[in-house]
Amino acid sequence: MIFKKISIIFSIILIIFANSSNVSFAATSVNIADVTNEYIKSLEIIDNYMHVLMKSISTANFNEAQINKDIKFVETLINDLNSKTSKLTESDNDVILAMQVILNYYKISIINTKNFLNTKDADSLISAISSFSLGYDSSSSLRTIIGKVR
Repeated sequence: MIFKKISIIFSIILIIFANSSNVSFAATSVNIADVTNEYIKSLEIIDNYMHVLMKSISTANFNEAQINKDIKFVETLINDLNSKTSKLTESDNDVILAMQVILNYYKISIINTKNFLNTKDADSLISAISSFSLGYDSSSSLRTIIGKVR
C-alpha cells in the first residue's frame, strides 16, 4: 500500500518535471508567425470549460448527468483542437507538441474524473484536479510566452 502511494507520488513528480521542461522548451522556440489566434482561443475555451468542470465536480452536491454531458462536450473540444493542431506543418512541430502535452493533461484529468464518478474514490478526484492543474498551468505559460513574442 505504501509502495503504491510512493510510486504514484514519484510518477507524478517525474511527469511534472519532464513535461514542464518540454513545454517550456517547446514554447520558447515557437514560430509565432505560424501560430494563429484560432488555436490559442480554442485552447482558452477548453481551459475555461475544464476549469468549470473541475469546480463543479469538486462540490459536494453535483449533478452527475450534467457532469457526464460536460465531459463529452470537453472531450469533443479537445479532440477537435488535437486534430487541428496535428494538421500544422512540420515547422510548427513545437506548437503541436506543446498543445498535445496540454491536451493530454486534460485527457488524463477527464479519465480520472470518470473514474471518480464511477468509484467515488477521493484519490481519483485528487488526480483529476492535479492533472487539470498541470494542464492549466502549462496552457497559461504557453499563452504568456506567445503573448510576449507577439
